[in-house]
Order: sequence, then C-alpha cells, then structure tokens
Amino acid sequence: MSKLFGDYIRAKRESKRKHDPEYSIRRVAKRIGIHHSYLSKIERGEPASLCEKRIIALAQELGDDPELLLAMTGKVSEAVRRAVFDDPERVVALLNQIKNGGSGE
Repeated sequence: MSKLFGDYIRAKRESKRKHDPEYSIRRVAKRIGIHHSYLSKIERGEPASLCEKRIIALAQELGDDPELLLAMTGKVSEAVRRAVFDDPERVVALLNQIKNGGSGE
C-alpha cells in the first residue's frame, strides 16, 4: 500500500472517529477481518496489501467507493475485469472518451 492510500484511509477513519468511537483503528480492523496492527501499518504507508474482499469491506466501513480504493491500491475489481473481457471495444472507447475530455473523439 502506498503512503497516499494510507493517509487517505487514516484521514477518513479519523474523521468518522471524531463523531463515533466505533471508528477506532481496533474496531475498524476487527470489522474488516484484519489485526489492528496491520491496519496501522497500512495507514502509515508501510509495505502491506489487502485482498479485494478486505478493500471492499474497508470502503464500506468508511462509506467510500470500493472501486476508488481498489484503484488507489493499483487493483481492479472482478466486476471491472469482467466488463473489460465481456466488451473490450466498448471499454476502450469509453476510456478514450474520458481521456479526450468527453469529446467522443
């Protein structure tokens, strides 16, 4: 995990913790199925990784988009992979449209 990802996760979790003690590092880690020291390592940006299932659980805990967190870790969800393989031309066209500022060129 990158320092950027760790900082992002920590800021989101700490923001929620200000209003709800259920967002302590120990409690969040327990709910997503990892040890709190491992989540701490991730938040510090130290080398660590989470599987897709844990990243999705973390996103849900923090009220974030799972695809965003997966992308921040350099991963692509199974749903996105399926979409690419099911209709690669459409996905490439969509990405090109986004890259060109929506102009469709």
